Amino acid sequence: MITALPDPPTPASVLALIQGIERHGTAPAAIAFRSALFRAGLEADAAGGLAALAALVDAVAASDPDRADTRTAILCGAWADLIPGHDGEEHD
Repeated sequence: MITALPDPPTPASVLALIQGIERHGTAPAAIAFRSALFRAGLEADAAGGLAALAALVDAVAASDPDRADTRTAILCGAWADLIPGHDGEEHD
């Protein structure tokens, strides 16, 4: 029996995970959100590759321009192994 791949994550579901990370900061609960965010990245990558990941980053950034830099950094950090050239760190 062939099982279907899970639906790719939506911008809303990714944003909810990021908001959980923002709320919990360095608390142990944030580890669970980061782990779920990484899995969402794997699912997005499997569903649409780099284009799907980039679309999620763009959608999350556009959802709140005042927090776009912080949220993009969280995503790039969580998905550093999936997004070439992004290591989640700020560069000058």
